[in-house]
Amino acid sequence: MHGSRLPSLKSKLSHRLFMLDIAAAMVAPITAFWTREGSVFTGINPTAIIVYVSVATFLSIFFFVQFRAAHGLAKFFSFYDAIQITKASACAVTATAVVLFTITRLEEVPRSILPIHFLILTAALVGGRLVRRVIAQRHDLGIAPGNANADERCVIIVGTGPLAQFYIHLLDSSAIDNRRIVAILDEDPILHGRSIHGHFIMGSTYDAERLLTALVEHGVNVAGLVVCERNRVRAHELRDRLAPLCLDRGLELEFLADQLGVSFRGGEKENVRAYSGPSETIVNNGYLRMKPVIESAFAAILILILSPLFALAGLLVIISIGSPVMFWQRRLGRNGRPISIYKFRTMRHPIDGTGRRLTNDERISFICRFLRATRLDELPQLYNVVRGDMSLIGPRPLLPADQPISRELRLAMAPGITGWAQIHGGKLITAEEKNALDGWYVRNASLLLDLIILLRTISIMLTGDRREAWKRPRLLKIFLGFRGRIRRSASRSYKPI
Repeated sequence: MHGSRLPSLKSKLSHRLFMLDIAAAMVAPITAFWTREGSVFTGINPTAIIVYVSVATFLSIFFFVQFRAAHGLAKFFSFYDAIQITKASACAVTATAVVLFTITRLEEVPRSILPIHFLILTAALVGGRLVRRVIAQRHDLGIAPGNANADERCVIIVGTGPLAQFYIHLLDSSAIDNRRIVAILDEDPILHGRSIHGHFIMGSTYDAERLLTALVEHGVNVAGLVVCERNRVRAHELRDRLAPLCLDRGLELEFLADQLGVSFRGGEKENVRAYSGPSETIVNNGYLRMKPVIESAFAAILILILSPLFALAGLLVIISIGSPVMFWQRRLGRNGRPISIYKFRTMRHPIDGTGRRLTNDERISFICRFLRATRLDELPQLYNVVRGDMSLIGPRPLLPADQPISRELRLAMAPGITGWAQIHGGKLITAEEKNALDGWYVRNASLLLDLIILLRTISIMLTGDRREAWKRPRLLKIFLGFRGRIRRSASRSYKPI
């Protein structure tokens, strides 16, 4: 998972802006008009330009804050930071188009202004950060432009895996023992001739002796080879192959995993998973294979339809307990994979301004109780459904500490916003009862059962939770009985060869 999510108590850390970003937000739309129309804005009403620039500037600054564009350190600017900035620019331009189309139908603004605005804004933000990164790195290294370090130690990197990429990035951004990478070696011939961060892959380890001879002819004296390999078997093979060469030429042979204290992975056991999922094949029916696609599309439609409810719930949270509006929590998803689920925040921070710990009754307000009772606080989980982390209907996701001992069945499918246990009491039933109900649902999941759960959930949202004896609806009894007869008939007709 890229980046770290701030706890709600620390959400104010995100309110931060660069003055250069504000300037880019103001200049980019003006430059877009100038690029499109030339030095004289002929044929465009000046009022339309002023309105566009004002709305675009405001929304750009808003999304810069939301995407925390100003939180990265200049010398550590990375591809991930560039992606975040691109997302912020895209959201700002899209939101500008939506707002102005709603108000003015964009009648006096050429449509080509929007992509030009996006490109200029993104280029200004990313380009400015790249310049700041170069300046910051040169300052840290103490290198003046155009000067080289006479005491540099040239090394050859062996491997192109994650460990090698980390080490290459580390040497590029800091002067560790004045080391400089002069070549990379890898056994995969497909990679030969390609580059990592500007450093070329010049062959395999079998080409090491020829490469060292060629480098000496060009006046490059290699100090050693750094093996970036975590697989124990391959590391031993590389040691046996390269050690005689390094001993003959007086070179150092280093294993980065040993230096960093990173444990080697054992050959055939390196891909063993901690949790392998349920041993039963109960989730391999056709409906459950199609369910994620259907629910993801349906959830996207629901987000659009229920957008007024999203706005209302967010406004109620701000009025009741203040910002931030959203709350996230780590839960276990399908096959035990950790996921982050989202809700509208319905509780105040656990500690007040004086350091006193608040009780649960003090943390929740009347409005927040209403959001919980009507399940409106669960609306943001539709985003989890669109992403594929959750389903609309399934076992509710639990905290890792709250998982039952026998959890295979409930983790056999993606967790849901609502489920069979929620319509039979929800918070009014015990954890053992919930686990049994969820297990029954996983075994008998079907489109008809999901429709029944969906209708009962709407009823509970209006009337509240109520504990009821578990009984199958009449229509469901007929359906399950019919499906059982089909399965028994198919098993009797099957004759082994």
